[in-house]
Amino acid sequence: MYAGGDFDVLARMHLWAGGLDYGHGTGHGVGSYLNVHEGPVGVSRGYKTKFEVGHCVSDEPGYYKDGEFGIRIENVIMVQPHPVHENHLCFENMTYAPYCRDLITKDLLSPRDIRHIDEFHQKCLALLSPFL
Repeated sequence: MYAGGDFDVLARMHLWAGGLDYGHGTGHGVGSYLNVHEGPVGVSRGYKTKFEVGHCVSDEPGYYKDGEFGIRIENVIMVQPHPVHENHLCFENMTYAPYCRDLITKDLLSPRDIRHIDEFHQKCLALLSPFL
């Protein structure tokens, strides 16, 4: 199985391709003691603990341009068994708040990325509309 340090590079690779990076971890553990950064799991270069089903971590890729702007997604995700690939894991989103479409430049996204955002927004609508 994999640890959070194995995933950090995936979150950064598109920024790295443009010569950019962010100066914070990609995610940290979220647990039962209400600590902001609860181990032993997280998503940054230093995390070596292997993910197990039920682990919860934040998912916080972002980018900041000093003195101009910053943007960061900060969702919580939970490790789950993969629905198709036996002995593999996947992440289930636990945070359901739609992204502001005015902040998304679709021309920079792949069709797969656009489909992912559209599916996420559909799930947000289904889960949240009864409370609106």
